[in-house]
Amino acid sequence: MAEERYKEIRRGSIRDRLAFVAKDSVLYGSAAALSAMINLLLLPFLTRLFEKEEFGALDSMLVLGAAVVAFVTMGQDSSIARYFYETEDTHERKQIVAQGMLTQFVIGVGIVSGCWFFAAEILDAVYGIPEYGDVFRWMVASFPFLLLVRFSSNLLKWTFARYRFIVISFGSSIAFLLLALLNVVYFDMGIRGYFLAQVLGYGVFGLLGVWLCREHFAVPKHFAKGREMLSYGGPYMVTAVATCLIPAVDRVMITNFLGLESTALYGIGYRYAFLLMLPINAFLASWVPFSLAIYKESDAQETYNRGLLLMTAALSLLSVVMLSVIEPVIGLVAGPSYLPGQVATLPLLLAILVQTVSLVAGVGISLSKQTRFTMYGYLIGVLSSALFIWLLVQQIGILGAAVGALLGRLVQAVAYVGFAYRVYPIRFALRRPAAMVVLVGAAGLSMQQVSLEAPMLQASYRLGVVALFAVAVWFALFDRDERTKAANLIRGYLAKEPAEG
Repeated sequence: MAEERYKEIRRGSIRDRLAFVAKDSVLYGSAAALSAMINLLLLPFLTRLFEKEEFGALDSMLVLGAAVVAFVTMGQDSSIARYFYETEDTHERKQIVAQGMLTQFVIGVGIVSGCWFFAAEILDAVYGIPEYGDVFRWMVASFPFLLLVRFSSNLLKWTFARYRFIVISFGSSIAFLLLALLNVVYFDMGIRGYFLAQVLGYGVFGLLGVWLCREHFAVPKHFAKGREMLSYGGPYMVTAVATCLIPAVDRVMITNFLGLESTALYGIGYRYAFLLMLPINAFLASWVPFSLAIYKESDAQETYNRGLLLMTAALSLLSVVMLSVIEPVIGLVAGPSYLPGQVATLPLLLAILVQTVSLVAGVGISLSKQTRFTMYGYLIGVLSSALFIWLLVQQIGILGAAVGALLGRLVQAVAYVGFAYRVYPIRFALRRPAAMVVLVGAAGLSMQQVSLEAPMLQASYRLGVVALFAVAVWFALFDRDERTKAANLIRGYLAKEPAEG
């Protein structure tokens, strides 16, 4: 079934391909959105049951944990995605999966063991909070199961097993939510209960995911393909770690210069901005295998450009909508005491948009297999972000950290796309996507600066800003032909298509 869908994508027109991406993006996005909403339901309990310092510590450990998991993954998610469709031989595909999984297992044993035994020392060195070492160990214990959930989810996604993907993605989040509420609210286990819920929830669905993917597994007969994939994925590992290090760097500097309470406020603003990653991850979940599947086609560049423009328009509009309702959402979910954290949201949203545009426009690095340039681009981004955050956080607090992250992402985007242009002959029309991002910044600043006393007037003003932004994008940045094609794409999405479960 996966091979049939792959051939169908390649044979289709640009409209058919983008409609396929839209359908898969909505499907994956729905699963991711539901998972995020589940996590969002926990936030009111966490912010009200924990002191700000405790919530700041939890937020900091989660960011550090994400970097560790990215290192253990060793870029094998990207490697398997790239190599899986280079062969039509079922046995060779199984060896690709098996050898990629073996790489993660061997590296994971070493890294997880080190984090377990030196938990207090790691937290002391990074954040200066060694007293949370025992809690950190519970988080580390969940890593093997989290890796199984991610590995199986990715494999189901690459093989277009849509509904099995939803079972693992959504099911693991539901299990975590219920267990976390039970541990934190009912048993009053604090942060330890939060991480224990991760161990149990991810444990069950990680094993279930392996069982659902059993037809794609085999015993590794050699490691020849594994070495090749490790070489390909290594730079992606550095990239993934670097991506996680940017929020880790801002947490480190905020914690050390401003304290855990400021880290908690920043964490709320960051989490709100990070909601934009839900549709982005949904889009990329469909776009990445799709872009690798069609790159040999004569009209691939046109498809890429149209996809980038439509994606940027949709994400930009969503960003403006998010900014228009930020106060009531944060006040409802986290509580009024966390409202000062909203100051970080606009720069962080812009940083996410910039990075996403560069990821799509930098597809040439993946196609050329010269993944070291991905590593170079992201290392430039980490170093730039660290410098800008260090310069600004002491001057303007958590806003400085967010602006520093934005400036770092801008430098990273320029470097990343520049490297892609150097190694592969695909060029993107970036003027209009860039203009959309700038308009998001202008719309966000206008809503921040205008404060009307009457709630209805304030709501009407912000609704007007959102409407004006939508009109500007539709009529000023799309020409008549593109508006027609966008409408056709929407109709293509609405057309019913059977999906493999």
